[in-house]
Amino acid sequence: MQNPAPGAAFHLPCYTATGQQHQISGGRLRTLTLVSLSGWPGIIKRVGQPTAQKVWRALVALSSQNAQAGLRQDIFELGELWFDTEQFGSPAQAQRALSQNVAQHLLSELDCQLVLEAEIQVSSAPMTEQVSQEQSIRSDAACALNALYPDSKEELLRVFANKSLLPYWQSIQLVQSEGVFGYEALIRGPKASPLHRADKLFGAAMAQGRQFDMEKLALSTHLATHQHHCEHHGSQQRLTVNLSPGLLFDVDVSDTLQHYPYAHLLCIELTEHLPVDNWAPVKAKMAELRQLGYTFWLDDVGCGFFELTVINTVKPDVVKLCITIISRLDYGAEIIDEIRQVVDTVHLYGGKVLAEGIETPQQLNIAKALGVDYAQGYLFDKPREAGL
Repeated sequence: MQNPAPGAAFHLPCYTATGQQHQISGGRLRTLTLVSLSGWPGIIKRVGQPTAQKVWRALVALSSQNAQAGLRQDIFELGELWFDTEQFGSPAQAQRALSQNVAQHLLSELDCQLVLEAEIQVSSAPMTEQVSQEQSIRSDAACALNALYPDSKEELLRVFANKSLLPYWQSIQLVQSEGVFGYEALIRGPKASPLHRADKLFGAAMAQGRQFDMEKLALSTHLATHQHHCEHHGSQQRLTVNLSPGLLFDVDVSDTLQHYPYAHLLCIELTEHLPVDNWAPVKAKMAELRQLGYTFWLDDVGCGFFELTVINTVKPDVVKLCITIISRLDYGAEIIDEIRQVVDTVHLYGGKVLAEGIETPQQLNIAKALGVDYAQGYLFDKPREAGL
């Protein structure tokens, strides 16, 4: 592995909202600095939450060893490291040094390409006695995405204005018998756009504080496509759509779901970008929507730990085993025993289990032997455009 030059491709200078760098000649300034990995959710998806957590713990440990750097807080889910330090003479110096240190620590744990994909952002401000500046620093750090993709903000506005998302479908196969159960709905940006890839699309939306708006636009796109297929192609295909649990309480989303005519064919796949602290109101909303015909799936189970507690609490109709878990099926008995425990738990209350990311016949045979009900993966097909 060849390491890039110190700071290369990693240092993306973002200053405070005033655009000024606060330099104190010959002195030191107490500075609050945010080093944010905007690509961290994508890395978690690629390497799996257990590996990502291991990398994160090592990164935090290495950052904590430097007492002068003053690591103040780390937030794994957001990929954020906050530093409170008096080591530097200006926010610009803090940005440069701390972002390079984080990049070097990451390189000791991940390969160079993944570090580039982490898309390290950095922003600083002098500490004052005023109200917390964390929100303004977070907002300022978002400019790094525009530095990486200069047209991303404008392109994102065009996507919203034109509602130009592209729906893709990938089949969900029956494991214990032959045939197709249905399809998972995936979303892409316009083909010629730098936001065509889903990670770039949602990364840009997150940087602009419009992640939920993007989810809502994706949902309306999927429902329009699905309804068209049902009414004009005679297709009665089951379709799964991703949705954050919190959006079940959004007025627009709730109204859309209440009036969708093919609710009995729609599976709502709950995705957890952050942990749900209280499932009680979510379960109440699920029960209400189940009366209309919807079913509920729990996405990415096993990316970090097998959430048996969550499974027993929520009792989703289908539990989706994370793609990273399935990729390890060929590597020994321990993972197989853990999957068997999940399958047994889900089957006990009448639910079903889906294995995501099946790529080899051997993986499919193991999944079948474990009692897994459904499967997705390149062994069967790749996502295909599902236009109107």
